Amino acid sequence: SFRQDHGLEGKKVIVYVGAHGVANNLIQAIETAELIKDDHPEVLFLFIGDGMQKEMLIEESSKRGLSNVMFVGLVPKSEVFKYISASDFGTSILKKVDTFKTIYSNKTFDYMSCRKPILMAIDGVSRKLIVDSGSGVFVEPENPGDFAAKIRQLLQRTPEELEVMGTSGYNYAKQHFDRQQLAAHYITHLQRVGA
Repeated sequence: SFRQDHGLEGKKVIVYVGAHGVANNLIQAIETAELIKDDHPEVLFLFIGDGMQKEMLIEESSKRGLSNVMFVGLVPKSEVFKYISASDFGTSILKKVDTFKTIYSNKTFDYMSCRKPILMAIDGVSRKLIVDSGSGVFVEPENPGDFAAKIRQLLQRTPEELEVMGTSGYNYAKQHFDRQQLAAHYITHLQRVGA
């Protein structure tokens, strides 16, 4: 299976897809991996993507002797979805900056389309998205202690409860963010304003 082939067998995989840059501040996930490794050795952080901080993150992981962190380079979109599907949770992470409170992380919608519960470490509209859709939990940005606590919370949920989360996210995204839906709304709006 894909999980076996990629060393994910028997793990609770938290996947991050996206840039590994300054704005992403992924060191908070490395610090979280360190906090959770002893009481939950089954948890694996899987990072997919590339960016300026990737080398530093890899170095930090090995310096801390973390075996619960895995890095994969840039992969084609179709492969990305295989990784997400093989994971248990998706995570969206950005630096704690006010500007980011007004934007959605597009990767969040990839997790939703694969019906994965989400650990959302971005405040503002992204946090509201998770709360409104019931698709995951909010993590205080740049707070590894809270991140670890939220992972532990999710691990206590039954498979049924997690499935409900994933499905809620999927349905919500389809209803509110589906491109065809958005296009239809947009056209109706244009007609209404007489454009």
